[in-house]
Amino acid sequence: MIIDVNKLKQQGKEEEEFFFEFYPDRPLLDLPAAEISGGVKVSGKIRISGRKAKAEGRACYTIRGECSRCLSLAEKTVAEEFDCEFSSEAGAEFPIRAGLIDLTAPVEETVITSAPMVIYCRDDCKGVCPRCGKNLNEGECNCKN
Repeated sequence: MIIDVNKLKQQGKEEEEFFFEFYPDRPLLDLPAAEISGGVKVSGKIRISGRKAKAEGRACYTIRGECSRCLSLAEKTVAEEFDCEFSSEAGAEFPIRAGLIDLTAPVEETVITSAPMVIYCRDDCKGVCPRCGKNLNEGECNCKN
């Protein structure tokens, strides 16, 4: 996820579109028994202005894991916008180093902050019976309420 700012400047470009798939090398989700299915699809545009660059884009990914209500397999697709500023000035949150921009940190930050706290197999999931543990999406149980 490296963009060569010097190369873009040499080509006379002030902006460039990007698209890539990102496969995190560390877990980014705080959701138990869930993971990112496939990669994170990242697209956007970078604009260069002097010693700064602004990246605007979108990160899309699918979470696969256990439904938070009934423990069945669940998937949720998340799409989140991001924008960040890179600078070659000292102390920048997102630095331009040796003319290179690394989008890893802002994309990871986007995934971490956009990830849901729960996922459901479906919006109207009934969960499990607290007494016998039967999945109530498959029918009623014989427990007395």
